[in-house]
Formats: sequence, structure tokens, C-alpha cells
Amino acid sequence: MRDPEVESKRKRNGRFVNPWSRKKPKGLRALVKWLVFSKNVYRNDKRKPVKLTVERPDFERLESLKRDYIVWLGHSTVFIRAAGKTIITDPVFWDINFLIKRKTPFPIEPEKLPRIDYVLISHSHYDHLNTKSVKFLLRHSGPVFITGPGYERYLSRLGVTKHIVLDWWDGAVIDGLRITALPVQHWSKRTLLDTNKMLWSSYLIENGPNKYYWIGDTGYYEGYGEIGARFGPIDVLIAPIGAYEPRWFMSDHHVNPEEALRIAKDVLARKFIPTHWGTFDLTDEPLWLPIKRLKEIYEEGKNPELVVLNHGGSYVS
Repeated sequence: MRDPEVESKRKRNGRFVNPWSRKKPKGLRALVKWLVFSKNVYRNDKRKPVKLTVERPDFERLESLKRDYIVWLGHSTVFIRAAGKTIITDPVFWDINFLIKRKTPFPIEPEKLPRIDYVLISHSHYDHLNTKSVKFLLRHSGPVFITGPGYERYLSRLGVTKHIVLDWWDGAVIDGLRITALPVQHWSKRTLLDTNKMLWSSYLIENGPNKYYWIGDTGYYEGYGEIGARFGPIDVLIAPIGAYEPRWFMSDHHVNPEEALRIAKDVLARKFIPTHWGTFDLTDEPLWLPIKRLKEIYEEGKNPELVVLNHGGSYVS
């Protein structure tokens, strides 16, 4: 159910906005300040080589269990089996581009992924919406793509013919699943001219009483309490913890581990799977720091159960 007052304020001059944010979006000057003039306090740590554990997912074994399961494939790419259907989120199977390469390899050859029924896209940034991976999935599975408004032209140009558009709070019942698009605090951009013309979203996947809530990218905002009140408790929250430093630049749109735990409590999550760490070097902190920090601040009994997966690791519901 939509809030008409929020909806009326959410799009200005053809561009989407974060209705809860009172801060002015940071522009080119702030970006240059960070990339050129800002001192990275983690620069020495980032010079050290990092090798994170990668598991090869055994999809044949997982399928034989006949239960819902989740596999983290790195960054924001998650494979979800629910109600006998397969979902993949923000598929990025290779490098983002020639400058931003994977620091941790994709856990399995993309050709050996199971057939994909549905693809969820959170937003249009290149580390979440990858053209090569979209084209691959069209050949591999011909799935249905689910996005917010604004992606129609991009996807149709790639040959996507099966596309469901969900605005915030909209839901669709498909093949025994209910998928609902929910708000996050973020932004979108792929070219110089399309800033915030594609809506950013998170998605709640409901298989009967089982609820899986996936967030691709977000800053912390008070709306998570409303999501918890409307839809909680959430059985499994899958949410980002990385790409958060420096805070003066990143905090509006990327949560840190402390804020990710706060989201988990806000949405009344029973279990929390952290993602968006250890795959791509995008910000100031080293690849291993987000998960290290999350483990340091985590208090058992006071927070949802923490389920830490390696790249390629799985959780069976």
C-alpha cells in the first residue's frame, strides 16, 4: 500500500528522489575531493594482498534437498531458490569494466548455474546492473526481469521481452511467490544524462510464511522501521555491509556494519546474511574490513542470528 504524500514528492523534474533524506546530494566537487584530495587512512592496509575463501556451490546437492536455499555469489549477486523457482539478484558474473576487476573470483562458471526464472535488479550502477551478464542470462535462461520504473528502454534494447515493473510498495504474485518492491535510500546513474531516472529498490520474496528480504545497496533511513512493522518478522535479511568509507562521502547511500545491524533489527530479521563486501575494491576500506568489523560489534542474543557466508557459500532454509 502506497503513501500518496510520499509518492507525490518522490519524483521531481522527471528524476526520482529519496523522500526521507534531508541532505542535498553530493556532487562532482565532493567526488573530486574524495578521489583526489582525501587521505585514505587505510592506504597501508590496502597494499597488503588479500585472498578470501571461495566455495564452489554444489547446486546438485542443494537441489536434492527440496528446500528453499540461498547462495551468495559475491558482491550483491545472490542465488535464491524458493517455491521451486530460481531467482538471481544484481547479476555481475565478471569484472565490472576494464578498470574495476574482481578481487575475489566468481565461485562457479556462469554456464554451470542452474536455469534462472527471475532476475531482480536493485538499481542501475554498473556494479549492480551489468550488461554482459544480462545478455548472458538471456541466452542461458531467458528469465523474467523485475525492476523499478525507468529500466524499460535499457532492457528492451538488450532484447529483454519479459519484464515486470514494480514501483515501491507494489507486489506481484508469480509462480507461487509474492515479490514486493520496497524503498531504499540510494540513487542511480549509468550515463551523464540519466541520473536518478531509474528507481532504486529492495525486494521482499514471500514463499508462503517464509520471508526473504534482499537489499542491494542502501544508506540507513528511518523507513526500515516501517518495513518491519508492515512485513516483519523477516526470516532472512540479505543486506550490504561494505563500500562505506569515507563516511563523510558514503554515509548517505552506503551503510556501514553498525547501520546494517540496525536495519536487521528494524525489519525484525531472524537471520542476517551480509553481502556487498570482499568482491570489488570500490571505496577506501580494505576488502576484509567490513566482515571483520561486523563480527567485532555483533552481540549474540541482542541481534538477529548472523549467518556469514564465504563467496559461493550457501544457507538452507
